Amino acid sequence: MRREPPHTRVWNDEGTNLLLFPDESPPPPAPRLTNAPPTPESPPLRNVSLSLAQIIAEWRALLTRLGRRRRVLETILTAGQPIRLNADTLIVGFPPHRRFHQELLDLADYRSCVEEELARMFRVRLSVITVVHPDSRGLRRHGVFGKTPA
Repeated sequence: MRREPPHTRVWNDEGTNLLLFPDESPPPPAPRLTNAPPTPESPPLRNVSLSLAQIIAEWRALLTRLGRRRRVLETILTAGQPIRLNADTLIVGFPPHRRFHQELLDLADYRSCVEEELARMFRVRLSVITVVHPDSRGLRRHGVFGKTPA
C-alpha cells in the first residue's frame, strides 16, 4: 500500500487528492456566471431638493412603514416630530417629557432603520439627529393623526 502525506487522501484509487488544509493550495477559480440575475438594489438617489413640508406631509406614512418593520420605531417616532431640515440632516424634536424616546432614536440600530426608510420613501440620503424641543408637544395634539384629544 502506498503512503500519502498526512494531509491528503486518495479517493477511489484514482489519485484524486482532497486537501484537508486548503491554505496549502491556491483556491479553485470562481465559476463565471454569464446570465446572473440582477441583484435587487434600492432605487437610485435623486438630487432634487426635499423640503420639510414634504417630510411632514408623509410623516404618518413613514411611521406606518417603519411600524411594519419594527413596531417600536412607530412608537418612538410618534412621540417626536420633524422640526428642521438642514441640507441632508433631518432634525426630529422630542418634548422634554419624551426624552426616553429621543434616546432610543439616538441608538444606531434604530436611527439607521429610520434613515433607510427615509431613503426609500424620498430617494434622498438623510441623516437623522434628535433634539429636545419645547415646542414639540407631540403630533397628536396638532391633529395630524386624526381627531384631537378631548
